[in-house]
Amino acid sequence: MPNHTDTSMLLGGNPEMLQRRIRRLEERIAQLQAHQSLLTALLNNLPTAVSVKDPDGVYRFCNPQFAQLFGQTSEHVTGKSDAEVLPPQLAPTFRELDYQVIAEDRAVERELNDALRAGSSHLHQTFLIYGEDEIILGTGTIITEVTASKRAEQERAAMQQQVIEAQQAALRELSTPLIPITDDVVAMPLIGSIDSNRAQQVLETLLAGVAETRATTVILDITGVPVVDTQVASALLRAAQAVKLLGATVMLTGIRPEVAQTLVGLGLDMSAITTRSTLQSGIAAAIRRS
Repeated sequence: MPNHTDTSMLLGGNPEMLQRRIRRLEERIAQLQAHQSLLTALLNNLPTAVSVKDPDGVYRFCNPQFAQLFGQTSEHVTGKSDAEVLPPQLAPTFRELDYQVIAEDRAVERELNDALRAGSSHLHQTFLIYGEDEIILGTGTIITEVTASKRAEQERAAMQQQVIEAQQAALRELSTPLIPITDDVVAMPLIGSIDSNRAQQVLETLLAGVAETRATTVILDITGVPVVDTQVASALLRAAQAVKLLGATVMLTGIRPEVAQTLVGLGLDMSAITTRSTLQSGIAAAIRRS
């Protein structure tokens, strides 16, 4: 065994140099211990669950949050496999994710809904851990509960849908306004193109308005409708027939010469609808009749 003198000789016969080197080593060890303590404190206080497994799928580290997700302690999890730690329905999933991450050399992310707790949502992220020379040391896993944020997102989506539906309803009312003229007469000026959806809106607004106001005459003004084709004419006929079932009649106004020619050319039976050239003349005729 070499004595102190022999060791000093190996270091050039300088005991002070040996002491300096020993102090530097001790300082370095203290630094490493401080860094390790800080890293451990960080991992143990993260609001997420963290674990590390070696390439064979054996847990080498997990913070308390990870262990608590599965009713375990960190000491119990370390050195165990997924099958020994996780519920039977989750163990194969976790192991498959490890295989996928290693095979594809990329991080994999997926949501776990109701898997860890009924009504809960967790974001599961698995990634590779590399050491020196790009050697794979194992896989890391981070599990973050996103139940509250997902619920808030769903509530925002539901609220947004409600706003959209309210806006659509308001637009429908604005696009097909039913204007009371007298107690017995209401008018609906139509503006813009009329497609199948718009025609259905017109019919719904018309029937609801007639039922509510108990009007006996409904004036449909098509002055602002640029094109009157078979679809528009058919919609007007359906509206007239539906209104007639409620005990009211329909008067069609705003018929331009080219529109009259189109209606005649279509060969549709318009006998159930009274017509006038302008809205003003239609209102005057409806008031005289009422």
